[in-house]
Amino acid sequence: MLVRSPIIVIVSLFLAVAYSYMYLMFATFNNVFAETYGFNAGETGLCYLGLGIGCLFGQYTLDLFMKRYMKKQLTENGKLQPEDQLRPLAVAGCLLSAGLFWYGWSMEYRVHWIVPLLGTSVCGIAITFFFLAVQTYLVEVYTIYAASALAANTAVRCVFGVTVPLAGPYLYNRLGLGWGNTLLGLLALTVVPASVWLLKYGERLRNNPKFIPEL
Repeated sequence: MLVRSPIIVIVSLFLAVAYSYMYLMFATFNNVFAETYGFNAGETGLCYLGLGIGCLFGQYTLDLFMKRYMKKQLTENGKLQPEDQLRPLAVAGCLLSAGLFWYGWSMEYRVHWIVPLLGTSVCGIAITFFFLAVQTYLVEVYTIYAASALAANTAVRCVFGVTVPLAGPYLYNRLGLGWGNTLLGLLALTVVPASVWLLKYGERLRNNPKFIPEL
């Protein structure tokens, strides 16, 4: 399915960006906060709370938004489309980019430690939006083939999740935390036009006989 379905490729790349950035943070938090703020092992361990709280808040806010949006769609159009699940992706791309800028430059200028943690919370909100939107969309599009679609998605994001964090220390050593995270944020922004394009042409792609899976 990964080879034959452009939809799976596109949304898997969306989620791969968010997933790899999350693991990049996991891999670098310890050294970054220890070197910048002199945190010990216990204190750096607490820094992961910012990302976690953001993920929880993102799940709550997305649930509220999607319930209201779906109700409005049903009232106005009488039906729902799988592409409705992709509405949060443009917002997620902007939030992820903003969170990375916030985190990177506040660390670069050694602002109080709570400031970069708030930036990671914004990233956590965005990452949750990515996960919920993409996986729900795949289930609605591929129905009885959803397990295969999700497996293909998992394979792609795990490859990115393994490789991107390996480049993290080199990236930060070369560009610094400010410009390094700015580069990552700019890459995250590419999700915005790509998700808008998929909103417009997703129905045409999934209804194309060449891309419909068969047993």
